[in-house]
Amino acid sequence: MSFLAVYDAVPPTEPARQLAVLRQQLATDRPGLFRELRSERPVFSTPAGVFVTRYPDVMEVLSVPEVFTVGAYGPTLEAVLGAPHILSREGADVHWLERGYAQVVLAAEDAPRVRELTARITGEVLDRAQAGAEERGDKTFDLIQDCTALVAARLAVEYLGFTGIDPRELHDLSRQAQWAAFANPFQDPEVHAAGVAAGRALHDLVAGVIERRRAAPEGPDDVLGRMLRTAPAELGYDDERINANLVGFLIGYQQNTAQCGATALKELALRPEVLAAAERAAADPDPAAFDEYVWEALRFHPFVPYTPRLTVREHVLAAGTPRETVLPAGSVVHACLASAMFDEEVVPEPDTFRPGRPAQHNLVLGRGAHDCVGKYAARVILPELVRQVLLRPEVRPLPGEENALDYAGTPYPQHYRVTVGQTVGKD
Repeated sequence: MSFLAVYDAVPPTEPARQLAVLRQQLATDRPGLFRELRSERPVFSTPAGVFVTRYPDVMEVLSVPEVFTVGAYGPTLEAVLGAPHILSREGADVHWLERGYAQVVLAAEDAPRVRELTARITGEVLDRAQAGAEERGDKTFDLIQDCTALVAARLAVEYLGFTGIDPRELHDLSRQAQWAAFANPFQDPEVHAAGVAAGRALHDLVAGVIERRRAAPEGPDDVLGRMLRTAPAELGYDDERINANLVGFLIGYQQNTAQCGATALKELALRPEVLAAAERAAADPDPAAFDEYVWEALRFHPFVPYTPRLTVREHVLAAGTPRETVLPAGSVVHACLASAMFDEEVVPEPDTFRPGRPAQHNLVLGRGAHDCVGKYAARVILPELVRQVLLRPEVRPLPGEENALDYAGTPYPQHYRVTVGQTVGKD
């Protein structure tokens, strides 16, 4: 029986049951759900909001920020951070001023340096993970917990400026905070409370870092250092605002990087011919061709499958089409990025793995006014992390278990076993 047949059989007077059906389908077969919705009900109204699944409609939602605002998650994010953040703000006199400042401190010019930093840190972490497994007499290690999570956190220390904070603590706290701010569409109060507590703990850790860095102003040229030297007082950037924005950068980055390193490898490994081509590209000194393999892999498994917006006034979505829908003011609208990237009417052969697709068909880093504020760093961190793994032919997903991501009860993959040497599976 199709999802819609099951969903429609639930009386509208029982929204909790409707949400249970939707939640189950999102957890077990999100691609199938989106495929059915694109075909049968591309603008799908639920008690949790309106799910928009066609590419043109998703782009419309993301391209009209004066109607579709971040009010759907902004208040929660500010509750987690304890102060305003670029990602929670709207308007030419607020958001764009702060966005411009964020792009100064998260500079595009940092990309070559960040790529080199990613390569070095990933190599060191992989060395340690493989050596640790061999010392234990283990033929595998956990790519996420032993590698990608630590690479992401060490980059946060060395590039963002979380100096002196334990990388594992950064990862664990950011997971709770990110979960509450961006991955709690059904408003679980326990998730929210845990996220607020994690945000407070991160605030207190960063307050200590800021105090130490203020006492030694000739610190490293990292993002925090730039903020401490240049924070614009006219935007209200005191140390509390610096703290909140730095923590916000971490929340938007850490789980993303930890997950994408594993999910990109998973998508490549599920396609042996593609994996072999990616391995050849990884060995090329020019990483440009290889990067396309990673972004195409992440199209199949994006970190943000859908992003919520709140309408501040009535809006006619997809005007003049058969799916034209009037969205009242106050509507929560979920722009389904994972669905838009597979819209058969826009993306040619969407189910085919095809590196080098046009950039507009890849929404992994979002689009519009609230696309990824750290996109310049992300564009090199994610592919370089995966590249360093592929340069070690002995480190691969377990044969027959390429798809075995373990979420451990969270919205994010937590465990993914990979081999240490080529003896795995040969006993």
